[in-house]
Amino acid sequence: MTRPTFIWDFDGTLAESYEAIMEALELLYDKYDFSFDKPWVADFIIKESTGQLLDNLASQHELSQQELKDFFSEEQEKRDHMITLMPGAKAVLEKTFEAGFQHFIYTHKGATTEAVLKNLEIDRYFTEILTSVNGFERKPHPEGVDYLVEKYGLDKANTYYIGDRSLDVKVAENAGIKSINLHQPASAFNQKISQLSDLLDLFMIK
Repeated sequence: MTRPTFIWDFDGTLAESYEAIMEALELLYDKYDFSFDKPWVADFIIKESTGQLLDNLASQHELSQQELKDFFSEEQEKRDHMITLMPGAKAVLEKTFEAGFQHFIYTHKGATTEAVLKNLEIDRYFTEILTSVNGFERKPHPEGVDYLVEKYGLDKANTYYIGDRSLDVKVAENAGIKSINLHQPASAFNQKISQLSDLLDLFMIK
């Protein structure tokens, strides 16, 4: 029997990085003299994504998207030490890994992702880690997932993208795999969980 494969989002799913992201965004707004409505920004990046926020700002203010993204990435990476694991993350990785599950990461986070994973002591669980450095189209485009499916011969019917936002559900749907999500409602394409430890019950792992 083929064991399930988990493709993980990083920020907000495996790791609690909200504080670092918000600090970096506040610095960006200050540098470019944008009006920083913290509750609105927080709500937007949770419902959409930080990347979409930066794209919108670039368009609204006729600035370079890459310039904004580079500034944000640099400031966020300076705050990697603030990142902590989400509750239950390590136990879920350990138990599913021992049960033969294969794990990957597909994230928009940048070049320091692997160093953060090592610092959090979870790097050994992942077969491959895809970040923005790999140059794939941003989610919800399925290019990154398609790459993993093809390279590793993954069974789509037994492969799950685990995330926390609507674009994580959409990338799974676009790639023809299943979705498990911490916040998005259950649907024909998505299984909602309340916390990562629910994965152990869902897959009957003790």
